[in-house]
Amino acid sequence: MWQGHYETTTDVSTEKLFRAITDINNWSRWDDGLEFTKLEGGATPGACFTLKPKGGPKVKMTIDEIQPYRLVDTAHLFLAKMRTSHEYVQSGNQTTIRFTVEVWGLLGFFWRKVVGENQIKEAATQTAALVSYARTNF
Repeated sequence: MWQGHYETTTDVSTEKLFRAITDINNWSRWDDGLEFTKLEGGATPGACFTLKPKGGPKVKMTIDEIQPYRLVDTAHLFLAKMRTSHEYVQSGNQTTIRFTVEVWGLLGFFWRKVVGENQIKEAATQTAALVSYARTNF
């Protein structure tokens, strides 16, 4: 299994960031790489949703874990899976943002190169967009 990590801090509260990341149907409002995301019902453990990257096929996703200030989801890829963890930890006026990507499976090496490594390379830009969205919308 391959893992990649990104971590940064912001002055935006854990509450605002968590509300933004669990507002799954609006991810495309801050993530330029997405055409859309579609979740029927609420963001709960075991819930399924669809994620459509720009220029790519629809991806079946499941929510593995959701608790205050932590969301873990899994993308069900062809012969592999990719788990993404978003965690927000408040300390005084600062929030630490932790973003982790894990890829495994028979074609895990392929999905690592095609998706996983790019997620980590783009994590700073994507996280800045999420922070901006959370700051102005929640």
